[in-house]
Amino acid sequence: MHQDQLLYEEAKLISLLAEDSEYAFQLLFDRYRNRIYQTAIRYLKSPVLAQEVVQDVFLKLWFERKNIRTDLSLEAWLFTIARNNLLNRIRKLANEWKALKNLGYIGEKSLDNTENKLQESQYNQLLQQALLTLSDQQRKIFLLSRTEQLTYNQIGEKLGISPLTVKTHISRALDAIKSYFSLHGIPAR
Repeated sequence: MHQDQLLYEEAKLISLLAEDSEYAFQLLFDRYRNRIYQTAIRYLKSPVLAQEVVQDVFLKLWFERKNIRTDLSLEAWLFTIARNNLLNRIRKLANEWKALKNLGYIGEKSLDNTENKLQESQYNQLLQQALLTLSDQQRKIFLLSRTEQLTYNQIGEKLGISPLTVKTHISRALDAIKSYFSLHGIPAR
């Protein structure tokens, strides 16, 4: 009987959510955020990235609220979204590690530390040049994310824009930086 009560309650919350109830959204967020966060941190080993997964999952819930079926498990839906998000992030991290390894920043340490410092200096100079090709808003958002380690929500609050807009700007900035690096002979993998 207890399980039936939970399913009924969840179906009612999904119905309210479909009617734009922020209260229902908050209840569902409170119910599932910690488990999604724990799952994300287990795989990503980063509180910042795990928090971004939680934000992405619940942004998707809000944007899809009118399409979610009440006869299916919301928990399963949320964890499917989380799993897909985690897989995409892990692939992206693996690609970034490959690129860094190709640049010589990860792996065997060189006996010639001067060479590493020179490569790092050249890399940083190229990165600074790439940042100058971004729009002011993209550069500001990218730097808040990477240097101040702010979450999408924190950046959005600071700049008065939505977290989804922040995510879009960061994605475009990363694409532009990768393209800039490719044009200068550094493979974007």
